[in-house]
Amino acid sequence: MNSIIMSSNGTAYALKTQLGSGSFGTVYQVLDLKTNKYYACKIISKALLYQYNAESMIRQEIQIQSTLNHKNILKVYHSFEDNQNIYIISEYCSKGSLQFPKTPYQEKDVFNICISLLGALDCLHSNKIIHRDLKLDNVFLHEDGTYKLGDFGWATYIDKVEPILCGTTEYMPPEVVLKQQHDYKVDCYSLGALIYILLHTHFPFQANSQSDLIGKIKNQDIIVNSHINEDLQILIQALLTKNPIDRPTVQQLYLSKWIKKQMKLNNIFNKYENEQLKNKFRQKKITIKTLDVNGSVKTSLSDSQKNSLTHSSSTQISSSNNLYSPVANRGNIDQIFNFKDFDNINSVPQPKLY
Repeated sequence: MNSIIMSSNGTAYALKTQLGSGSFGTVYQVLDLKTNKYYACKIISKALLYQYNAESMIRQEIQIQSTLNHKNILKVYHSFEDNQNIYIISEYCSKGSLQFPKTPYQEKDVFNICISLLGALDCLHSNKIIHRDLKLDNVFLHEDGTYKLGDFGWATYIDKVEPILCGTTEYMPPEVVLKQQHDYKVDCYSLGALIYILLHTHFPFQANSQSDLIGKIKNQDIIVNSHINEDLQILIQALLTKNPIDRPTVQQLYLSKWIKKQMKLNNIFNKYENEQLKNKFRQKKITIKTLDVNGSVKTSLSDSQKNSLTHSSSTQISSSNNLYSPVANRGNIDQIFNFKDFDNINSVPQPKLY
């Protein structure tokens, strides 16, 4: 392969270091010879795409990633092709991807990664897109310290989802390993697996064979380290709930106790909590305090009304007899989640500890 790549718009890129490789091609660090700026270039073999009938998947990947604009999503700037390859020019993250931890992450570092990925997933899901391959290898760290979600090879639009195996098995929820229809909750489960790995330094489920691993994903209970913050334990268990109906959405995660507390500690605005507060005002027809030009109070909340806004609404936990439900002993976890009234979450299991 030539050391210089010429794009369709006349830009010349010099091939530098190989950054990684995948099923259909290789990723390189490249240098724009005109601007002297570094990018990542994914070079995909057309011959392999045709052999495995994967061309449409790659073209969808380009379409999806090039139309998204979010600080926590790896940006695709340009794509072009020749007779042999398809080239995707994207943002270069000099610090590489997340590595499998040798020691457990600190809670503050877990939050920084978690809130970044929540932002990325919120953007995707709002645009009716599922990533379907959220894992350590696909989370990149920019030189400015920003975490970015990349590699959209398995990403698809919600109306194009098919019941197939997709992603990486250790991060797959039961509905995917069972080749059942799935939705946005796939990404939430994978996020739970990633958080679990950061805190435990191993996968939620481990096995010596693919069939044994799939069996554990379908049937085995999650065990959480008891030294982890209790609210975070509950969050992990909720994300790794086997039945997708009982698994929280990204929006609901913003209303979980651990996320809300961490966002407040880090002075991060929580738009969903703010929206929930607005809904309480609308539903209860509470008068909002206003000020005259001279600063005097015109109307205000009563003390009882003020107090009602400072308490989380309870989530009633009920047993579930469906196929996926792994935990028989479900307890009341009031104050852990602040689910919106219109969201259908039947139950969230209590974590098993060690």
